[in-house]
Amino acid sequence: MSASNNNSKKKTKFSILAIAIVAAVAIAIALQAGYASAQQQGSNSTIVRVQKTVMSAPAPVTAQGHPTHQVVFALPLRDDGRIWSGTVTFTASKPIEIEVMHRYNPAVAPTAEYGQPPVAVINGTTITYSHMTGIVDTPILSGDSPISSGTFDFTGSALVFHKRSGEPFTVTYTIDAVAKTLTQ
Repeated sequence: MSASNNNSKKKTKFSILAIAIVAAVAIAIALQAGYASAQQQGSNSTIVRVQKTVMSAPAPVTAQGHPTHQVVFALPLRDDGRIWSGTVTFTASKPIEIEVMHRYNPAVAPTAEYGQPPVAVINGTTITYSHMTGIVDTPILSGDSPISSGTFDFTGSALVFHKRSGEPFTVTYTIDAVAKTLTQ
């Protein structure tokens, strides 16, 4: 075998080895980029774990036909394309209502035939809300005082403890929730 033929075989083996190393590095970089992308997508969620005792304040909006409401915004109204999803356990000093708020932005304005859910405007954002009636309608007694207490799952744009009568209240709550990006 000639020296030139031997050098050619060494160069071919070296070239194949170099290509294999470059391909392996490229695959590793691509996998790492995919992993980093998955981590970034996962970071689009914000986890919130809160335990507080809060006294109510006048609502930022007055609903038609009702005096100034008293509220505690346990989770603020989101304006970033995300929603809250989680669980809350609470007890209040008086019977209260719980509302999960939703941004209200119908693709087509509802006609009179279909009707419109209750709406309000908070800081320029039109919302509708779900009354958590299974909890609202079941006040219990602590001594001689009726209170509200319960645990429930929720999903929406905000979580509010609420009293329509305008009577102040205190609420203690624990929330374990995630702010998730909407998919549609």
